[in-house]
Amino acid sequence: MFNPALPQVVLLQADVVTRTIFAPAKIPLLVIAHVMMMITMIQPSSWGQWRVRLPSCWVSFFLLYRRKQKNIIKMHQSTIERNIDLLQRREEQLKRKEAELEVFQLGTSKFGDAVNFIDSLLKPESPLAGPREVENLLLVKRCLIKGNDKSIHIPGNLNKNPGNRYIMKEFAGISISSDTLASATASVSTRNFKAISLGRSRHEDGALNCLPEFARLDLSQQISLFELLSFSKLREWDFNVFDISAIDEENTLLFVAWAIIGSPYSQFAMAKQLGQSNLQLSHLEGYSFADLDMKIEFGTLFSYLRAIQKDYNPSNPYHNAIHAADVVQTLHSLIHMAGNLFDAEEIFSILVASAVHDVKHPGMNNAFQTNTFSTLALIHNDAAVLESEHSYHAYKLMIQGLSDEGDNLNFLCHVTTPKFAEIRKRIIEAVLHTDMSKHFSTVASIKNQTVGKTLDEMDRKLRWGILMYMLHLADISNPAKGSPMFQLWTDRCLDEFFAQGDNERKLGLPISPNCDRNECWE
Repeated sequence: MFNPALPQVVLLQADVVTRTIFAPAKIPLLVIAHVMMMITMIQPSSWGQWRVRLPSCWVSFFLLYRRKQKNIIKMHQSTIERNIDLLQRREEQLKRKEAELEVFQLGTSKFGDAVNFIDSLLKPESPLAGPREVENLLLVKRCLIKGNDKSIHIPGNLNKNPGNRYIMKEFAGISISSDTLASATASVSTRNFKAISLGRSRHEDGALNCLPEFARLDLSQQISLFELLSFSKLREWDFNVFDISAIDEENTLLFVAWAIIGSPYSQFAMAKQLGQSNLQLSHLEGYSFADLDMKIEFGTLFSYLRAIQKDYNPSNPYHNAIHAADVVQTLHSLIHMAGNLFDAEEIFSILVASAVHDVKHPGMNNAFQTNTFSTLALIHNDAAVLESEHSYHAYKLMIQGLSDEGDNLNFLCHVTTPKFAEIRKRIIEAVLHTDMSKHFSTVASIKNQTVGKTLDEMDRKLRWGILMYMLHLADISNPAKGSPMFQLWTDRCLDEFFAQGDNERKLGLPISPNCDRNECWE
């Protein structure tokens, strides 16, 4: 009888024979297996019957061989897919490298040969080990094309690498020392914006200056922030503010508010810091609040925002400066979704309100303040306790400045008294409207006032009411964000709620809704 396992045995034997004996002659496995099958099937006692048995054996062998070929094809397909993934990742790395190279285009430099040499090392076919080597060479290139010897800017971390010091000394004749680093860094900040400042007011000069917090970052962090803080990127609804905090958590609010309120001058300042001398200010998008008649002191404004950021409680899981930055960015996104509905002064007021709307938040809500007869509740008579404290502190800081430093933080010192009072009223009103106890009444009011109306039929008071409502929406927008933002914010919110519930339990008070960590959450 025919043995069904015979073809498989023959195929394995043929494979061995093919690899060891017939491989040099390139005789196919199929031919070897065919011959061996015939030899195996012929028995001395029945030489005349092999022609009958061979066809059925051949069919079984063919099916088995075809199955093996399919497995080989699948293995090749898997290998091809892995290679495609590797090529795609390599292509992305090359694109990132090209983007970094574009930041430092070769201008007029007496060290052109050195820069050309570095460019040759930065080509895609260059055998660089990784992004760290690319970054180090970009730092050297930036130094070489920055300017003359006296005002050359040498980043601090350039001195750490002996190879970088060698290239600077060999091609540029510059010996890097700690003294050189200090003096060079100080000189470049003035030179960067000297040409731009001509013909501009001192109010615009403050908008053009780069934040020292940005200048202190290393090159790779500056490039990442420059991309994240573009005006168009900040417009996106699913913008992830935690990408900013991952770079510099301490200054997340300052960077986001500077990039939005100071636009397009802030983006221009970042570009100049990165050496993009070919970038034109007129080509950038932004609010251009520096062009308003209010003559805003932008240098003072950013000092004010720096002080506001410091007064947010970093120990709060949720109500901290990162939340404030997220609200500023989300409001900016909503404003652009609405189109050209609001004037510039209204937008400026609401953006400032969004930055200060939770400053000095203690991490316990209004109900906790009134139930415990806290100092804040007594001062503000149990009415919108926290919102009243936020707006009070924002204006106290603005008008009185920092008591220990004596700084003047009034960025509206040039506006008329009536205009100052109008802006102050707007910001206070907007912050008070973030009180959740007003949520349903605000929703009903906005619906009743806007239904069936065109933009032309909405007066200025209604437009401001819509802007305040948009700030409230931005404040509670986390559940409408994409992953992973809504998950991160939900965890932070519950951590803060549960901490309040623990305090209420210790004090023997009723535990506020959503604040009991012992409840089961589906």
